[in-house]
Amino acid sequence: MTGVLAAAVGSGGFAPITNTYTSGTAATETVPAGASSVTITAFGGGGAGGRFSSSGGAGGGGGSKSVKTIAVAGGETFTYTVGAQVAGRGTNGTGSSGNASTVSGTVSGGSVSMTAGAGTGGDSYLSVGIGGTASGGDTNTSGSDGGESSGAGLNGVGGNAASGGGTGGAAQTAGSAPGGGGGGSTSGTSGGGARGQVSFAYT
Repeated sequence: MTGVLAAAVGSGGFAPITNTYTSGTAATETVPAGASSVTITAFGGGGAGGRFSSSGGAGGGGGSKSVKTIAVAGGETFTYTVGAQVAGRGTNGTGSSGNASTVSGTVSGGSVSMTAGAGTGGDSYLSVGIGGTASGGDTNTSGSDGGESSGAGLNGVGGNAASGGGTGGAAQTAGSAPGGGGGGSTSGTSGGGARGQVSFAYT
């Protein structure tokens, strides 16, 4: 075996693989045969922007990020849920909060219980959506808060997801996946909050 091929395949003969999911509720992830370690990355969903015709809508908060590396063996399983996207508002009111992403399971390296919390929905004027918070990872990073409105016709932008995730949307624009918050609105429909994401990177 050449040095290049050995590096690509790994010392144990296992070729690294990453499984990324953009949907799923209480779904099962099975560790592939030959894997010895996994890095799990979960992003929570973004909140939708607020919609207020008189004062301007504030942006929704961005989703958080949780990352954990743990030893595994082939055939072991995790249960995961990916936070679904939320729609913007077509009438005056607070935008919907996003949906969290979660991963749980017990594997050879121990127990996993990760939550990548979602951003909350934007309200009116200065009442922005709050970025989500995460727990259960080796690193847990909060999403950004949404932007403020400066008055009628001036809408707050959505909050960015935690590092590596999606960005917040401009006025009346949905956040980008994973985890971007939606922009606020004074008319029409506010921006929706982006979905979350869960990935399993095996080595």
